[in-house]
Amino acid sequence: MRRLVFGLILVSLAWLVGLAAFITTLPRPAAGVGDGAPLRSDAVIVYTGGGGARISAGMTLLADGAAERLLISGVHPDTTRDNVAELWAGAPELFECCVDLGWEARSTIGNAGEAARWAAQHDATRILLVTSEYHMPRALAETRITMPDVEITPHPVASGYLDGDGKPASMKAWEKLAGEYNKFILARTKALFAFARN
Repeated sequence: MRRLVFGLILVSLAWLVGLAAFITTLPRPAAGVGDGAPLRSDAVIVYTGGGGARISAGMTLLADGAAERLLISGVHPDTTRDNVAELWAGAPELFECCVDLGWEARSTIGNAGEAARWAAQHDATRILLVTSEYHMPRALAETRITMPDVEITPHPVASGYLDGDGKPASMKAWEKLAGEYNKFILARTKALFAFARN
C-alpha cells in the first residue's frame, strides 16, 4: 500500500511539474504581418473555437498578404458563408476567391484531417497555422501527423486564459489549461508512435 501511495504521489508531482512547464512554454500571441508584407506561406489555416478571434486573425493574415489562400476549419454547421463574410474587412473579391470554409471537423483531430486534405488539394507545402496560444502545442502535434512533409509556422492568438505575465488569469483558466495539458499529453504520445512507425 505504501508503494502504491508513494507511486501516486510521484505521478501527481510529475504531472504538476509537467503542467507548469506546459504553461510557461506556451507561445506568446503573434503580431500581425503588417501592410505590404511579402508572402510568407502558401496558405493560412485556422482551427476554429474560442470566439471569433482566431478567424479574425486568419483573415487579417490573408488580407495583409501573408498567404494566397485561407481555410477556416471546423465551422459550425449552422454558420453560413454569409455569416463568416460579415467578419471580413478586406476586398470582397479576395474573400470570394480565396477563403474556404470547412464544416466537417468537430475536434482538433478532425481539424488536422480536414486541413491535410485541403492542403493537398491546393498544393500547399507551407502553411501558417492559426489557433489560440494554449491550443497551439496540441494543434501542431496533430497537424504534423497528418502533414509530415508540410512546413507549418504557428501563429498563436490570445485566448484570455493567460495574463500579461503568461500566468493563468483565473481558476477557470487553470481548469482549462489543465484539461488542455492532458489532451496534449495524449496527442504527443500518439505523435511519437506515428513517428516510430514511419
